Amino acid sequence: MAKIALFRTGRRVCYGAVEGSQIVEIQGDIFGKFRLTSRRHELSEVKLLAPTSPRTCIGGPGINYRSHVEFASKMTGRPVKVPALPTPWRKGENCFIGPEEAIVIPKNSTGDVHFEGELVVVIGKQCRHATEANAMQFVFGYTCGNDVSEREWQRTDFNFWRAKGSDTFAPVGPWIATDVDPNNLELEVRLNGKVMQKANTSELIHGIPIIIQTVSQAITLLPGDLIFTGTPGTTEAMKPGDIVEVELSGIGVLRNPVVAET
Repeated sequence: MAKIALFRTGRRVCYGAVEGSQIVEIQGDIFGKFRLTSRRHELSEVKLLAPTSPRTCIGGPGINYRSHVEFASKMTGRPVKVPALPTPWRKGENCFIGPEEAIVIPKNSTGDVHFEGELVVVIGKQCRHATEANAMQFVFGYTCGNDVSEREWQRTDFNFWRAKGSDTFAPVGPWIATDVDPNNLELEVRLNGKVMQKANTSELIHGIPIIIQTVSQAITLLPGDLIFTGTPGTTEAMKPGDIVEVELSGIGVLRNPVVAET
């Protein structure tokens, strides 16, 4: 199946296969044995959710597009070099929201909260000590992600626990695509319809296999875990009332409104 979504219909939550304007319910474990049922719904009549509930989510390698180096240097006020190996971090379960759910700018934030559109890898098998050669066998599919970042906290804090780990700071979706080439996807981020970021995943400095290899040396990855792969170019602050969209060719569009914490 090309695209698998987690959705709510009435009081039930289940996985389904996206077929055009409809979604077909799945019975079983999408990471194991499952089958399609005869139950169909119109996509317009269901609520799409974040496509997995990961035990572990790894934030991007930090600098993974050369187009992001100059921006990172300006943001930090010092020269930023491309790391020899990926330098990821963890994002907590509190971060995850799905399509059309609101990104909430924290009340105590400086307001300098940026979007970061990214390709996200969905792990499909338990993975520990993967090698660059076998890493892709642990991948189930791919989805769109937004590694929301509070830039002032990112500059001043000792680590990224709140700058990138605040509530709602990891929108993902709209579903998992299982049959795309992750090495040649067009990534586009729009803020209120205006294109803000544009790149191709062929431009990744550290490819998916080396990211998985690096992460799995320290952490056991499980089915449903997510790995963000980095953002390109420059980013800008979002404000309440904005709409941010992350689109990846062959996958879909992740759309989220922005609101202030009340």
